[in-house]
Amino acid sequence: MKNIVSALERTLSQIIDPVFLKVFVLGILTTIAAIIVTWFLADYVKSQIILSQFDWQWVNDFFQWLLDVDWIFNIIFFFLMGIFFPPIATIFMSIYLDDIVDAVEDKYYPHQKAGKRLGFSHLAYIAVRLSLFIVLLNIIVIPLYLFFFWLPFVPLVIFYTLNSYLLGWGYYEMVAVRHLGIKEAGYHRKTIRGQVLVGGFVITLLYSVPVLNLAAPILGAAILSHLFHLSRQGITTL
Repeated sequence: MKNIVSALERTLSQIIDPVFLKVFVLGILTTIAAIIVTWFLADYVKSQIILSQFDWQWVNDFFQWLLDVDWIFNIIFFFLMGIFFPPIATIFMSIYLDDIVDAVEDKYYPHQKAGKRLGFSHLAYIAVRLSLFIVLLNIIVIPLYLFFFWLPFVPLVIFYTLNSYLLGWGYYEMVAVRHLGIKEAGYHRKTIRGQVLVGGFVITLLYSVPVLNLAAPILGAAILSHLFHLSRQGITTL
C-alpha cells in the first residue's frame, strides 16, 4: 500500500514539471480528440440498437421498453461512453507514453532508465490489443450488468473489478516491456498483482470522473511506471 501512496504522491507532484507538463497538455488535447471519437462511436451503437430487430419478440419488446423509458436509455448511452472511452483514450495516449515514462524515470529513477524507447508502432500494438480486450470483455458481461441492474452497486462492482484488472494489466505492460521481455514482465506482474490491481482501480476511477478523465491516460501511465520501479527496488520509499 505504501508503494501505491508513493506512486500517487510522486505523480501528482510531477504535474508541474516543465517536461511532464508539456506531455500533460498534449495528452489532454489528444484525450479530447478521443472523447469526440468515443461520442460518435457510442452514438452509432445507440442508433444501431434503435434500428435493430431480433428474432425473439421479447428482445424487441425489451428494447422498445428501454426506448420508452428515456432515463434508462440515457444511462445505457453513457455506459457505452464509459466502455469505449478508456480503450480509445489509451490508443491515443500511446503516442506520448514513451515521453511520460521518460519524464518519470529522468526525475526519480535516472539509474534505472530503459535501454531504448518502444516506439509508436510497438506501443500502438499493445494499446490496440488492450483496447480490444476492454471492449470485448465489457460487451460480454453486459448481460450481467442488465441482470443485476436493480441490485444496488453490483453492476458497479463488476465494472470496476473488470476494468481495474484490464487497465492495470495493460498500463503495467506498456511500462514494463521497456525494461523486461513479455514473459519476464508477466512474471513480475504476478508478484505485485495487488498493487497493479489497485493502480488499475485508480485509473478506472479517474476515467469515471468528468474533467479528471482528460488526465487519466497520462496519470495512469505515470502511476504504473512508479509502481513498476518501486516494486523492483524492493522498497517502499527512497
